[in-house]
Amino acid sequence: MIVKNAKVVLSDKVVNKGYLKISKGLITEIGKDYKGKDKTVVDAKGMIIMPGFIDVHMHGSAGIDFMDAKAKDYKTIAKSLYNEGVTTFLATTLTSDNKSLANVCREVKEAKESNPSLLGIHFEGPYINAKYKGAQNEKFIRNPDIEEFDKLQRISGGNVKYISMAPEKPGSLAFIEHVSGSGVVVSAGHTDASFGDVEKAIKKGLTNTTHTHNAMSPHHHRNPGVVSAAMYFDELYTECICDRIHVCDNTLRTFMKVVTPERFVMITDALKIKNSKINKFQLFGLDCVRKDGAAYLTSGPLAGSLLTMDQGIRNIKQVCKLGLVDLAKISSRNAARSLHLEDRGEIKVGALADLVLLDEKLSVKQVYKLGKRVK
Repeated sequence: MIVKNAKVVLSDKVVNKGYLKISKGLITEIGKDYKGKDKTVVDAKGMIIMPGFIDVHMHGSAGIDFMDAKAKDYKTIAKSLYNEGVTTFLATTLTSDNKSLANVCREVKEAKESNPSLLGIHFEGPYINAKYKGAQNEKFIRNPDIEEFDKLQRISGGNVKYISMAPEKPGSLAFIEHVSGSGVVVSAGHTDASFGDVEKAIKKGLTNTTHTHNAMSPHHHRNPGVVSAAMYFDELYTECICDRIHVCDNTLRTFMKVVTPERFVMITDALKIKNSKINKFQLFGLDCVRKDGAAYLTSGPLAGSLLTMDQGIRNIKQVCKLGLVDLAKISSRNAARSLHLEDRGEIKVGALADLVLLDEKLSVKQVYKLGKRVK
């Protein structure tokens, strides 16, 4: 199959009037001004082709939360995410009891067999700091436990790919070294860590920060915290919720200027009410409501976003004035690299044909997963 006459966004440039040749789910050729006579040709005139979006941090969609989703529900979630250009995602959990986490592990293991866009699991907690618990249920917070994690990982079939935790908690450094050594991404989130705590954790394998600015120790001129470390350490990929609610525009553009599009990872942190008409719901025992474009605990604090990845791209373009190459980095490439994925995140020969086609306003028009059109 050939997709031609598009602006093809590569990792270092945009190819005008570009084309892609796709075979057996892979990109096999990239060129310009296609003149061949392939049997199947998609004319993408006027469209932009970017690598399919990767969302490493989202809790559900279409009215379904990963904490209680059955394997069959993942098809509904994946379909709703294709509509916003997401071709790879992690099922993100909440701080909860061991039994509930084990259940998510079992369902994801089964669901992966029939959902190619489901990469695995992101454990958000339970090893976090109560001071910055946000919309996490405090009664389930506990200290890092290698034995517990290893058991959950076995139940999941090795599908836990990412964990957000507080690196200042007792036992964290040994836990980080153990978990990162097995290939799992470790991210500082819901944490009161100091700059020094993060520096120590990096030496043990910490590589990311979770929804940076939210639910973490801030940048301070006498007591620098995780936000300061996220800006300073080039080793860190930095998640950020780009709904213009969780992080204000001036902070967003300042943060982008400091970490650059090379380390910025756009996430949605979206809850199950995204892509649904639900207004009131529970977040693992906590009452929440849709209000002013986001989700809030009924007690007041922000609980999560309703953001779609394509809207996040449009927000970043407007606020930070990034070009297409940098937009592709923050929506796909950086997430893939942080997860040690070499087969996606960029448009290159040999990569999976996970593609999103957008118009000039960056609205999603077509989506391909493994070369098959899914929207």
